[in-house]
Amino acid sequence: MKTVQDVTEIEAKKTSMKNVFLWSSYDAADTLFSQAILSIAFQPYILILAYQMGVTDYGNAFMMMSIFMAVSNLIAALLGPIIGALSDTIGKRKPAVLMSAALMLTATFAFMAWRNYWWAIVCFVFANVGYQSGRLFFDSMIPFISKTDERGKTSGISGALSFIGTFVAIGLGMLAWSLWGEYLEPAKLFSGNWFVKDPFGGLVWLFGISAVAIILFSIPFLFSKEREGENKNNFKTNFRLSLVSLKSTLKEIGRYRNAWLFILGWFLVTDAANTAILYMQLVIVDGAGATPTEALMVIAMGGLLSMIGAIVVGLLLDKFGPKKNFLINIISWFIAVTLVILTVVEINGQRILPWQVMFGGAFFVGLGFGGLWIIGRQFVFEIAPPKKVTQYQGIKQIAGRVSAILSPLLFLAIFGAAGSWGLSISNRYALALLPLLILFIIGFIVMWQYVDVHPEYLAGERAPYKKFSDRSIKKKKD
Repeated sequence: MKTVQDVTEIEAKKTSMKNVFLWSSYDAADTLFSQAILSIAFQPYILILAYQMGVTDYGNAFMMMSIFMAVSNLIAALLGPIIGALSDTIGKRKPAVLMSAALMLTATFAFMAWRNYWWAIVCFVFANVGYQSGRLFFDSMIPFISKTDERGKTSGISGALSFIGTFVAIGLGMLAWSLWGEYLEPAKLFSGNWFVKDPFGGLVWLFGISAVAIILFSIPFLFSKEREGENKNNFKTNFRLSLVSLKSTLKEIGRYRNAWLFILGWFLVTDAANTAILYMQLVIVDGAGATPTEALMVIAMGGLLSMIGAIVVGLLLDKFGPKKNFLINIISWFIAVTLVILTVVEINGQRILPWQVMFGGAFFVGLGFGGLWIIGRQFVFEIAPPKKVTQYQGIKQIAGRVSAILSPLLFLAIFGAAGSWGLSISNRYALALLPLLILFIIGFIVMWQYVDVHPEYLAGERAPYKKFSDRSIKKKKD
């Protein structure tokens, strides 16, 4: 039985820009899925199906949708470290990306097979697990395609290109609406203010044409190359080794101060950011009073600024490191959510600010969203031992996915309680968004305590860092 080799030996010693661009194509593809399916199509689709199934209260339908989305995120989170450890042990990540993408695409096509609430839920769970798993493996490829002092730039390039997927998703949404009709806004449907035969419009077709576009975007990725580890063990041996490795990783994170500070800070910030992104379209349409087309315009602006933000953060990341960039990122999110709240607040039935102020929120969301995931990747590279990058990515994903469960449930609880108090839909959204600001503040305080190891990382040192052992590591007692 062979043990896992020294991974620093197979880390990339040079960076091929051609290979970086080939690899980055998958970032655009899975971002297209995130925007077209998770953000644009699924939520109104499932709310309309719930109404047709007999759930005529908007709050109840919203609650059901949120619970099932939380369950799918929980499944993806729990699988992440296990399959990440297995990938680290085997020493290959690209095949895992492709298998995850196949699951995501199959489930996305399956949405079109049957307009049924429960069928749509099952499809969503499988599609989301495939999407989250593919993202995990994709992020972990960076050390094996890019040298140490260019990994931030590599992340920035992929992050910038990923937003091409955002623009294509918006374009596909508009195409679907123009060919098969706009979907009916859920708030109007539940209020009885609708007079159309087919409230779905182009939603059903959007699943199919998005899946085709994802396949086309992924083709260049097939030709990308990563440096792979050598492993001749059978699957049973690799699985056993991966569980041993994962067990040691969980113990490590408890001992290393930087590791658990990052996991906690990442949990808090992505908790708020995920929720803001998750419900953004519904907040713009049902909360701020914009039309679906106007909401797409706001999202498009956010996407453009996210592309710019990704490039800027990628360039700054190699020089200044993830901590400083993360603190600035948190401030941007705080400003964005504050503007969104001010846009949806109603007094005496009138919103105090027009929906167009959402463009200001989109500006700061774009800056925050463009850099957030790039910064998270770099944190993992700096806190994880080289042979455990993917499983650390999986544990980071647990923090991100659990936050994507708890915060929406908190959002849902406040949204529901506000409904029982007789508040309008707009004010229910405003009140439910307020806790996000508190999470950003706490996350900022936590990450301020993180010890910056970026200079040591650039010099070639890897975790655990000797210089910080006294401050960053809780030593075991003999």
